[in-house]
Amino acid sequence: MRWLSIGGLVAMVELAAASAPAIAAQQPAADAAQGPGCLGQKVEACVQSLRASMQLDEGRLASALSRRHMTDVNGRPFGAGLVNISGRIPGRTQTQVMLLRLAPDDTVASVEASLLGDLIPAHAAEAYDQSGVYDIVARILGGRCPGLERLALYRFIENAVKPRIKMERRDLSAGLLGRHRLTARAAEVPYCGAHFTYTTFVEWTGANNMEAGRNPAGYWSIEVK
Repeated sequence: MRWLSIGGLVAMVELAAASAPAIAAQQPAADAAQGPGCLGQKVEACVQSLRASMQLDEGRLASALSRRHMTDVNGRPFGAGLVNISGRIPGRTQTQVMLLRLAPDDTVASVEASLLGDLIPAHAAEAYDQSGVYDIVARILGGRCPGLERLALYRFIENAVKPRIKMERRDLSAGLLGRHRLTARAAEVPYCGAHFTYTTFVEWTGANNMEAGRNPAGYWSIEVK
């Protein structure tokens, strides 16, 4: 399914490791929100905006940008207008992945970004801070959302996104080595001139109950378009 695409870019990580406390950002995300951001911008401008406020993996960036214009032997494009970028927000130790989907004119139509934690159990501002959702959204939107405030974004997620989350549970196999999958998603919730989609994807083995199961792994992402 398309909305699980970022899973191909983000390595499945131990939930305990992914939820480790993040270091407080050294550079306020408000600074990033003053820039052009990514949404609706040319991909080069998006990259420059991100580079100004976070540390990108420059080693992979050039090849990721070049692949978007690749064609087959018949001259047909097969890059699908996708550019994947990875980097770290100042003060964070974890890498975040962003998947840029480009329009035919090379502008950024949407950005899907990995988060550092699950938003579903988050309620306090500190838990939202730990997920990195504000830091990454501020960089995606830039000046497109004037006056974007941390607490206002958290209240939007808590009061508008979470009530629309739909969960799908699948038991892929049974028994002691059974494999189970849980997907939770809220799609295209409007806010500040954009649309937000939140996805949680978790797999585990053993018991049907995730808390009693083994080897839980997954990812969390926010898409803005």
